Amino acid sequence: MQMMTNIKYFIKLFTFWLFYFFINRLLFIGFYFEEFSTLSSNELLKILTKCLPLDLSFTAYLSAIITLLLFINSININQILNDIINKAVLLINIFFILITALIIGGEIALYEEWITKLNFTAIRHFENPSEVFLTATPKHYFIMLCSIIISILMIKLYKKHVHQYFLSSRKNIVLKIIKLPIALGILLLIIRGGWGDVPLNTSDAYFSKHIILNDVTVNPNWNVLQSIIKSKNSFKGNPYKKHTDLESEAFKQKIRPQENNESLTVLKTKEPNIVFIILESWSADNIETLGGLPGITPHFKKLEKDGLLFTDFYSNGWTSDQGISSIFSSFPVFPYVAIINEIDKSRKLPCLNKSLKNYHSSFFYGGQLTFGNIKSYLISHGFDLVKDQQNYKNLSSGRIGVHDEHMFTKFKNELSKLPEPFVSSLFTLSSHAPYDFPGEHKLSFNSKSDKYINSVAYSDKHFGAFMESVKDEDWYQNTLFIIVADHSHNSPRKWRVAQKERFKIPMLWYGEVLKEAYQGSTHSQMGSHIDINKSILSQLQIDGSNYEWGSDLFNKSIRPAIPYAFHRGYGIIRPNGYYAYSEDYQKILEYHVADSLEENTLEKDAELYFQSAFKHYIDL
Repeated sequence: MQMMTNIKYFIKLFTFWLFYFFINRLLFIGFYFEEFSTLSSNELLKILTKCLPLDLSFTAYLSAIITLLLFINSININQILNDIINKAVLLINIFFILITALIIGGEIALYEEWITKLNFTAIRHFENPSEVFLTATPKHYFIMLCSIIISILMIKLYKKHVHQYFLSSRKNIVLKIIKLPIALGILLLIIRGGWGDVPLNTSDAYFSKHIILNDVTVNPNWNVLQSIIKSKNSFKGNPYKKHTDLESEAFKQKIRPQENNESLTVLKTKEPNIVFIILESWSADNIETLGGLPGITPHFKKLEKDGLLFTDFYSNGWTSDQGISSIFSSFPVFPYVAIINEIDKSRKLPCLNKSLKNYHSSFFYGGQLTFGNIKSYLISHGFDLVKDQQNYKNLSSGRIGVHDEHMFTKFKNELSKLPEPFVSSLFTLSSHAPYDFPGEHKLSFNSKSDKYINSVAYSDKHFGAFMESVKDEDWYQNTLFIIVADHSHNSPRKWRVAQKERFKIPMLWYGEVLKEAYQGSTHSQMGSHIDINKSILSQLQIDGSNYEWGSDLFNKSIRPAIPYAFHRGYGIIRPNGYYAYSEDYQKILEYHVADSLEENTLEKDAELYFQSAFKHYIDL
């Protein structure tokens, strides 16, 4: 009997909170009615379904707290404790109702100025409350008043129709102990969004090119909580600050490319189509020409004969989400922070598709783009077409997504439908664990990495077939292919965790749009992901000055400084050597310089680089 009473309570509780979030969304829409009035009814109706996972997730968080209290209550016989727990359940709901009112009120007021949801950056302004109140307008006070009035009405609704008195009893204690982990397990599933490999994140609520639609769909409470958790490293300011602000700014100016007119022009045209093939986890150790192991990527090697191979190229991080934001927004990577996971910050970064103003932009992936928040990043930056595993459910898949052989075929078909000029990307998948690709395991280097090596060989085979198959397409003659890895991987070479060779990856520019002088050649200029955008835009004679951390790899006057981050540490690679420091062990892991007189300079360069870059991150 008591169990049924509790189940009815939680059904009412979930219904109540879903209704409250619905009312708050109507309030948001009401204050921005002009923006929403131009949108189609179909898109507006999608809010109702797309908002559910995050709304339910937050309510499940709240329900988990209440479940624990009710469990304590169910095995206690003390009337005073029983009354306290019942009062606590009521007060917890009232507290969160009021907090929600403050969040939604602040969010609606903030949105007009920042075009972003309430987040940790905005909340930090309350460190100086006088600043907040001095800048508030009568409209802002009215918004907050409306939100608070709604919350008061919702408190009354909760008290009258949802809350109940929970009786205590010591009967069937063993059964209650058994039921507790089951109940918490169900709530955990709701919190993480199901059984899937990728837990719930803001990408699950993103569905439209209109940012305001995505923003109203994301649960405000869930968003604030995630923003605070993901910004924990900036609670106490800049953790990399070891030098004065003047030194930091001077260093930033020093490493900014002092570009002159000596930049090479390697393309025949100023408006080519651009196709990115982003290779999952391809290390330079798979590329024989880059000093890698033989026989792994023969199809890539064949393309080198007509392409431009970058021989000293690195990833800035170690995960795919870091790679995507570095490639398309030219932003450095930090050990503990992935800016792509903080959509309020990442949307303020420049992005290649925005710089290519008259280009159609698209991104295709055989897995789940909710991983690493990549989907929300792409949509918030206005990519015209974004497709992932959800769009290709009919294709043969492994555990984490569609096998590369099928995605390359599908990608060819997708490209033929795009209006020119276009910038389009395929992110491969099969060379990611668990390596359950439908191909042979022929290669062995007597290493734990053999499965990975064979997965790369599988992807290489179907990549080569794709490149051969598109040569007859109408768009092919005017297309630049940029083939680059998202990050590196362990290999039979067994590099140390912070060794620069561990971060070396392949990048190949390929296509008929390359000048003949550069077809079948190499480019030795040191570079990394954050340099790709500026290098492309320079070739197209488009201003790339807003990519302040990147360099034009074809400009002879630049002074390379390659930042990289690894688990709990950071480093820098320069022509005179490289340096890496572990924040976990508080010690230098790598220190290699050509000239011993420059040892102190390299260490300071790394410290100043990350101090400057993290300040940029905080200020976004």
